[in-house]
Amino acid sequence: MTGSAASLVPTGAGLTSFRAEGAGPPLVLVHGLQVGQELFDELRRYLQATFTVITYDQRDRGATLFDPSAYTTDDLADDLAALVEALGFSRAHVLGTSFGGMVAQAFALRHADLLDGLVLGATSQAPFRAERMPVAVAELLGALENGDEERARALLARMAPSTASALTATGMVAPLDRNDALMRRFAATRSFDTRGLLGAIAAPTLVMHGRDDTMVPVTDALSMAGEIPRADVLVLAGSGHTWENERPARAAAAIVTFLEAC
Repeated sequence: MTGSAASLVPTGAGLTSFRAEGAGPPLVLVHGLQVGQELFDELRRYLQATFTVITYDQRDRGATLFDPSAYTTDDLADDLAALVEALGFSRAHVLGTSFGGMVAQAFALRHADLLDGLVLGATSQAPFRAERMPVAVAELLGALENGDEERARALLARMAPSTASALTATGMVAPLDRNDALMRRFAATRSFDTRGLLGAIAAPTLVMHGRDDTMVPVTDALSMAGEIPRADVLVLAGSGHTWENERPARAAAAIVTFLEAC
């Protein structure tokens, strides 16, 4: 299945907006908290010669349509499983970054039968627990919860400049406001904690992390990889939290090499 424009497909109780381009085994890219599937516009160019690259908008992002009700990362993992099946694939590689890496972890634990290779980028097993939350993330959460859009923009620009630039370029102003959609997405992260669980992931896994990531410590990546039996780690020099846009060619080359060996 290939195409250049986004399409809608039924996925359980909703309709999911997706794009599929390229040829080869399916590789689904799972975006982060605030920016939708356009996050991967640059990275996908380097991957679609090798894979059928699928990007999609999760609940409360882009053109995806679900009833406005509370959900968890497990629900989002089930949405991903429904998408893979709706597109007619029996299995797929999955790459998740940041919040999307949390969804990918949940997917790997809940839907191992649908998973080939796994790539976890700039993510954590329990990122928003008070006793270990980075100060910068706590400040951003506080600004969003207080409706302080100006401060939220400034903090996001400092922590993840590529994400802030993408928001500006696409006119995505509303996601930084205090609105119900964004708050539902933040709420989905609150109980997320896979510590002690990732040993059940049997799929070969590549853990990727920007050395200069100020949102998720590199130690989180190492801890996560330490639990996953078949995990390799790649720390990208000169990259921060949005490695997929800061070093897309280098990251894609590593991803292709790893997944082709799965």
